Amino acid sequence: MNNNLKRIMIISMLLAMAIVINYLESFIPIFIPGIRLGLANAIILIMLYEFKWYEALAVDILRILLVSLIRGTFLSPTFYMALSGGIISFIIMLLFSKIKVFSKIGVSILASLGHAFGQIIIAIILLESVDLIYYLPFIAVLSIGTGVLSGMVASLYLKRSITKIFVEDDKKPL
Repeated sequence: MNNNLKRIMIISMLLAMAIVINYLESFIPIFIPGIRLGLANAIILIMLYEFKWYEALAVDILRILLVSLIRGTFLSPTFYMALSGGIISFIIMLLFSKIKVFSKIGVSILASLGHAFGQIIIAIILLESVDLIYYLPFIAVLSIGTGVLSGMVASLYLKRSITKIFVEDDKKPL
């Protein structure tokens, strides 16, 4: 099988996993409105360590777009909050995964905090209320916990990675 085809198949499976995880976690009740576990971000973190950055970005944006279409929130305030949080989170993950100052769990925590910050900024803009900034400490505390969880999932996966499929002729990972 062609190496590019294998890569596309794996990326497609990771996108499907991220979509399903993102959608299913919306059914997990958390006592603060708008908060989710963010486990789909573990997929993006994994991709940053095993794939090209732009492939991880494509999966992240496609996940946000497709889940918003499934939920019926496309172009709603919820969509813009998810997109802004996702983009800021991605930029933070990309930067800190490349400079190797933090562990994968640390990168995940920083990305989770960035996601929360991005969502609050967009909510303030959309709702024209600076008072939403008071919501940030509650979200930040939960973001640390969800960042640890996503980082642990990504770290465990990367230790036992099944995405490193070797090509028969040159034995190099994808």
